[in-house]
Amino acid sequence: MSILKLLPGGEFHLPLIEQAVLAESFKYSGVRKLIQAVNWETDSLPELTYDDLGYKGMKFKQLQRNYYDPVEFARVAAVLAKRKDHDYTSVALSMRGAKKDSRSQGWCMLSVIITRSEGIEVVEVQYRSTEAILKFGGDLVFLPWVFEQLGVKPDKVRFRFANFYLSGVFFPTLCSFTDPVKFLDFLWKKDKKLFSGGTRFFLRSSYKKEQSFAYSPENQQHRFAWERLDMKRIRDYLHEKHKEIGKPLPEVSLYKKPR
Repeated sequence: MSILKLLPGGEFHLPLIEQAVLAESFKYSGVRKLIQAVNWETDSLPELTYDDLGYKGMKFKQLQRNYYDPVEFARVAAVLAKRKDHDYTSVALSMRGAKKDSRSQGWCMLSVIITRSEGIEVVEVQYRSTEAILKFGGDLVFLPWVFEQLGVKPDKVRFRFANFYLSGVFFPTLCSFTDPVKFLDFLWKKDKKLFSGGTRFFLRSSYKKEQSFAYSPENQQHRFAWERLDMKRIRDYLHEKHKEIGKPLPEVSLYKKPR
């Protein structure tokens, strides 16, 4: 099911995520809900920083490595500059940076298409797949730098995702931009399947600060949550809802990092 909605820029892309909660699922898998053929259009990007999302200083370099080909960027910037007085221009920028190894399914962000006509500039960003909260959030911080390299100041930005998924592992980041209980209650009412599978990590994380998890994203989100959120309030809400679900409640993680 497509999500077609014009949204204003803001502090975070929460309205898009709420639309994803409401959308028909292509597949549920553990903590994830996958949606296909998602479209989002906005007149300005959310005003985010890497620190807002809990990223460390190397995130920008990582995105540059993944998506920045200086020859391709120079080519597109030159075409745009040459055609600045034309009444219609549409140029595609490939976002393929460093080569992927054989284990990768390919680049997530595939292309940026810049279209100009009659004083209006529209940018369309096309995706193979992305995680909706943290990874896409990082891209939203990165894209203004991309636009700057091209001399682009879009009046409208359109995103097209072949695959777009919500992961409960990254709910702590999302909840740092809104009232956590308000969002979790919205999720409870609108998509109990994602709530049931997607919030178990969040509940387990809320039980105790001194925990370690088997996977790096979980550890990062656990630390982020305890630094920035009221975990007692979140624990009280999630504990009661998971009691209603009726499954055995998660336990404090006993995983210990190898020395």
